[in-house]
Amino acid sequence: MAKQEDQFAPQAAFLVTAAGDFVNFNTTTLARFYQPVVGPTAFSLFYALHSQLLDRPTLADRRLQAVLIRQMNAGAEQITHALHRLEAVGLVRTFAGNDEQGDFYVYQLQPTLSPAAFIEDDLLSVLLLEAVGSAAFAHLAKWARRYELTSRPQLREVSHRFLDEFHVAAESVITAPAPIKEARQQFSVETARPSLAASDFDWPTLFQLLANQPLVRKDLDAHRQLIEVEHQLYGIDVPTMKDLILKAVNLADNHFDAAKFKRVVAAAYRQTGSSTGTNQPAKKDQGLTAKDQQLLKSVTGYAPVDFLQGLKEQTGGFVTASERHILTHLLADVKLSPEVINVLSWYVIAELDNDLLKANFVDAIANSWVKAGVHDGVSALLQLKNFNQQRAAGQSKGRPRQRKNYRGRPQIEEQMPEWTKTSQAERTKKASQAEVQEVQALLAKRKQK
Repeated sequence: MAKQEDQFAPQAAFLVTAAGDFVNFNTTTLARFYQPVVGPTAFSLFYALHSQLLDRPTLADRRLQAVLIRQMNAGAEQITHALHRLEAVGLVRTFAGNDEQGDFYVYQLQPTLSPAAFIEDDLLSVLLLEAVGSAAFAHLAKWARRYELTSRPQLREVSHRFLDEFHVAAESVITAPAPIKEARQQFSVETARPSLAASDFDWPTLFQLLANQPLVRKDLDAHRQLIEVEHQLYGIDVPTMKDLILKAVNLADNHFDAAKFKRVVAAAYRQTGSSTGTNQPAKKDQGLTAKDQQLLKSVTGYAPVDFLQGLKEQTGGFVTASERHILTHLLADVKLSPEVINVLSWYVIAELDNDLLKANFVDAIANSWVKAGVHDGVSALLQLKNFNQQRAAGQSKGRPRQRKNYRGRPQIEEQMPEWTKTSQAERTKKASQAEVQEVQALLAKRKQK
């Protein structure tokens, strides 16, 4: 089967379906909250997929993905990247299949989160803040609360409960009637998305450092995932995390302000970063050369954003918002360790001499590494060495390798014109008097026309 994660295949077929709760989809939330994060191409792709949504779709309704390429007026690489972004933010789930008619994909559209749920999501809110800035983010948060009371009076709920107004037979609650059972069986149960990778963050020490500070302890427990994400992405150590948390405490009530915390971290680590690397000793030699061991030292103990920023600074570049999104995806969704991500960044930026991390290329490498069981810096470097050896062996058996320039593109050998083959003496030889008169005659004749 063609690998959808590698390239959007025009010859493969596709169907578009929607989740059972797609009725909760909101176009305004998509435009205001999701579009700044996923970008215009992914935004357009979502609506292109939505336009292909049919009532009660069957496999007979499938169409070639070339239809989407024509509709989008974009290349397969652009659509692949856009699709990955929609999948990453939870707007599309992709399923692959194969039958006698060939490969096909089912794209299941998902509803948008509510604005409040979007802001509460640790990953999405951080990306939105980086995309639109603090002022626009605060405006969106205010817009999400536009129907709430501006003041906060003391209220007590007096709503009636369900069974206060309606009577339902007890036996029907215990044993659902047959029509209800049949209807429930027709709905597929959605599997939960994987949680974030386990973190090595020292929570006991953090709690100890904050023990005598004016801070509500339960707020830290409620926002534990947010703190974990920021720690893993930026490599924030415990003392630094304590200072950042205290900067996000509301002095009026001592509550931890999650939105302010995201802004504080984004301001502290945007582009400059703050390396907490320790250059831990290299692991035992497992087929690595001395140069490999030195590289392993440089990738160990650094947060992915800090390490990538270090690579970029060598050429005068900086870490873009898109690259931060890619690193977050590798950490939170693919669950690669920071040192594996650093090896991947080094390979793409330093070894292959690329200016940027590109999502589809990075995903292809990460996918092959996950399948190969890569779990640390040593196994990542060994996987690269194995790949390079296999590629070299394949080139030695096949046709001669094309000479490439520093960007890795084939070097074109142009046919030189005949005049370049003449000697210096022939090119500088002075014309005779007869040749000069012949040229002057030709010029005079041309002027008379």
